Formats: sequence, structure tokens, C-alpha cells
Amino acid sequence: MTTRLDLRTMLRRRLEDTSGSPLWDDATLHDVLADALGLYGVRFPAEKTALAVSMAGSVVVPFTPHLEGREIVRVLDPGGRSVARMRWESIGPAWSVAQAWRWWNGSLILQLPAVGGTWQVDYLARRELPADDVTAVDIRAGDEEIVVLLAAAGALLRRAVEQGKRGLETADLILARVAECHAREAERLMASRRRRASGGWMGE
Repeated sequence: MTTRLDLRTMLRRRLEDTSGSPLWDDATLHDVLADALGLYGVRFPAEKTALAVSMAGSVVVPFTPHLEGREIVRVLDPGGRSVARMRWESIGPAWSVAQAWRWWNGSLILQLPAVGGTWQVDYLARRELPADDVTAVDIRAGDEEIVVLLAAAGALLRRAVEQGKRGLETADLILARVAECHAREAERLMASRRRRASGGWMGE
């Protein structure tokens, strides 16, 4: 289990900022780690499931948390059957008798009245940094280095901007180049992981 503390410790080592008087405070590192986890999540979103109970005959099934329709991968009815996304044009007699769904304002809108029971929505979610140092971070084991590299690039770019404002152009350029190296390495690792996953031998 990887926590925010683990990532922050790894990030400080990457930045060589482990002295008793660190250059970056914890709040700044939390900011860049949150940004990095968000970038990582764009490439590798979390796979999650939301459940909601419907009353028999309902055509609206509200869900929590609030989702975006584009994030939904699959909907299962209370019997465990996959339900198709609603189509807007009639495609024949079967259209009027088959259950289907669309998403609006955090709810499943059903084509036909629901059977009572628990509906399941599988969706791709954003990844967010926990607000404490003990909760597990939503990240795949082994991908910590990707997030730390992205965060290190973010921290160095922030520092480069600060140096540039002080007129320290040489230091600004050096920091920006190191940040670019970290970002390229993170990109290489993400591309490598995607290739392994598409090759069919990388499991969850």
C-alpha cells in the first residue's frame, strides 16, 4: 500500500531535498503530487464501480458519486445482465422492447420501467491524492516512479519560474532542463507500461 507520505518521501529523494531545512515545503509537494496523479490518471484512469437501488417501475436511477456519462463503461441491471446505451433513432421492432439507458445529471435514465433491485455502473474514474498520510493512494503497484517523476518535473518548473522572476536566468534554464528530463522519463515509463498491457501479459 502506497500512501501520500510514501510518495512525498520518494519525491524528496528524487529532488535531493532530504536535509533538515528542505527547499520545498510539504504543501507544495502535495500540490505537485496531486497534479502528477491527475496526469497519470488521464493515461491510466481508475476502474471503479458504483451501485444504486431502484424501485420497481422507476425510469430514473440516481447514483452517487456524481459521474460524467463519458466515464461509464458498462451498466448491469439487477439480474446481472449488461444493458446497452440508449440509441436515439428507432432501429426496428426490438427497439421498443429492449431495456436501454442514457445518463443525465448523475442518474441513469431508463428506456423502460426498471425491475427493482441493485443496478451497477462500471466507470473510469479520476485519480486523486488523499488528504492525509495514511490512506492508500489510488495507484497501481509499480507506478509510483511515474507519479514521482511527473511531480518532480512540476516542482522543478515551479522553482524555475521563481528563479526567473528573480532574474536568475541560468538557474532557471538548468531547472527547466532537468524538469524536461524527468517528464520524458515519466512518458517513457508510461509508454512502456501501455505496450506491456496491450501485449496481454500485464494484469491488474
